[in-house]
Amino acid sequence: MGFDPNEPEQRRQLRAALKAADLTPGELWLNYFSIGGGVGEYEVEAYLQGLLSLPPIQRDLLAMAANELIEAVPRLHAPYSDDPMLTEPGQESVRESAHRSAQEPDAGGDHDTPGRPGPDEPADPQDDD
Repeated sequence: MGFDPNEPEQRRQLRAALKAADLTPGELWLNYFSIGGGVGEYEVEAYLQGLLSLPPIQRDLLAMAANELIEAVPRLHAPYSDDPMLTEPGQESVRESAHRSAQEPDAGGDHDTPGRPGPDEPADPQDDD
């Protein structure tokens, strides 16, 4: 395997991307392996430390695996003025309201009430008498 002049910079930028996304080499390797990567976790760690050279296809698979993981990381965003998540001081945001209602039991409940259909019963039952 010959020396690729792009490898050191590719490695440096991969390490920087992993650090910025707070991803571990183990997380990278697991995703890399799941998409068909051909070297072990130990070799990936050695590559990231600059102790081992990898062929371009394996480096590109590492980049693909890293990019998939980075895209999956939730990010904060700056809201626009009409964002429904914004509220005026003293008001509950839509997100807070949804979170609170998901934690509180439903006052109506899904229990049987005489004269009212249950959740799995038709609203207008027809008698076949």
